[in-house]
Amino acid sequence: MDDTGARGRYGRSMAVAFGWYATVIAAVVVGTTSVPSAPREDCSAMFSCLSPLESLALAGLFWGAPVLLGLLIVTAVVNALAVRRITSAVLAGTLSVAVSAAVGTVVAGAYLGRS
Repeated sequence: MDDTGARGRYGRSMAVAFGWYATVIAAVVVGTTSVPSAPREDCSAMFSCLSPLESLALAGLFWGAPVLLGLLIVTAVVNALAVRRITSAVLAGTLSVAVSAAVGTVVAGAYLGRS
């Protein structure tokens, strides 16, 4: 199939979706690293003397990576459905990220409401 069909739009719209996720991750990294850390006097507790970038990497590894993987799976499914109806790859990728964020918010709300 040529690059103007649904298969070509799917690849381009997934690139748009990855761009949105990369933008959000970059904004979180810049926002976290630009805030100065408070001086710590006691480093006896575990993970108490991590820099902001080290704590962000640790949280991203244990919390962010599974969340991002779930969002990417939902994005791929929604994107496959969106490119069949929407001819713009940019709009389809943006819509799939927005729907994935909404699904993630509902799942997180249900999980946190249960606790």
